[in-house]
Amino acid sequence: MILQAALPSLYEPWLRIIAGGPIPQEPNATCDRCAMLPSPGGASDASYFHPSTKCCVSPPDLPNFLAGRILSEPDPSMTEGRKAVEARISRRVAVKPSRVDSGQVLSLLYRATPSAFGRAPALRCYYLNSEAECGIWKHRPGVCATWYCKHVRGATASRFWGLAHKLLHEVEQDLAYWCMAQLQVGSSEVGEIAASPRPHVSELEGEIDRVQYRKLWGHWCGREIEFYQACARLVESLTWWQVEERCGPRVGILSGLVRDAYTHLASSAMPERLRMKQVCFTGFREGNYKVTTYSEYDPLLMSERLVPVLKYFDGRPTDEALHAIFVEQGVHLDSSLVRRLVDFEILEACDAEPNLFPIVS
Repeated sequence: MILQAALPSLYEPWLRIIAGGPIPQEPNATCDRCAMLPSPGGASDASYFHPSTKCCVSPPDLPNFLAGRILSEPDPSMTEGRKAVEARISRRVAVKPSRVDSGQVLSLLYRATPSAFGRAPALRCYYLNSEAECGIWKHRPGVCATWYCKHVRGATASRFWGLAHKLLHEVEQDLAYWCMAQLQVGSSEVGEIAASPRPHVSELEGEIDRVQYRKLWGHWCGREIEFYQACARLVESLTWWQVEERCGPRVGILSGLVRDAYTHLASSAMPERLRMKQVCFTGFREGNYKVTTYSEYDPLLMSERLVPVLKYFDGRPTDEALHAIFVEQGVHLDSSLVRRLVDFEILEACDAEPNLFPIVS
């Protein structure tokens, strides 16, 4: 199966309406040809992901309507993922009217081991198929759909996708509860005291609390799959404007922030004045410096000729800085390169002030 870097079909039109334009692709972060795996025959180290997990550790929660879409999906490529969801439902462990929960076991281990991300096979997402590909790809939740290890526009794109993640997370929670209200279930779940961060014994192959489970599901108990599929039908035809009507005020605020971030992402405008930010050099290879800025997963390579001219960006007008670099250093920097330095937070827009952030090696 080829995993195209596209948003799930439910979410793409929503985000397109919010943004007011087409949602950009991130071709540097491909799930079928993981950019965080070592090249064939190349040396592997702690900076790479493990091939059996890639970035898919600590499984996501599936809001009820997405669980229903997965359970109703006839696409053969999702057979293993669908069976994984069915297996969790049949075990009745961490299965709630609001969502098919990821549970606390792997989540607890993940939070306790920050370095585990992408590198711990024991935390492998249960929805990966036998080929280590996402088994629920077409209907994956927002946390999976908006995360990329590398961005074409660096931090500028990272901010857009980070806000899109927050928005979709809020939408998933609100719509899940709306579905519960429409189908008259979930009062026990909503009214219960906040869940303990400790795993229930049922997650460790112990007995489930059958009385509590029946109380949780009410008249839908034993018909969980039917319930999730009903949730999917409620949500699948909603326009973005109908989604906003059914969600809380945070969704409206976040959609505005996403729209603003998209405006910056779609623009290639050059700031009138620029200065260097604090830069950390993390290596040198074949005449290029390795620079880590907004993300450890997306370092930038900078040539030896480029590094010395960065000092010219000291708050003076950008045109003056570029002219001085050409006259004094004989180096021509085109606008696309300068924009890339801004996107990757090597340079930042500023007022007419002296540079306060020198390079740190």
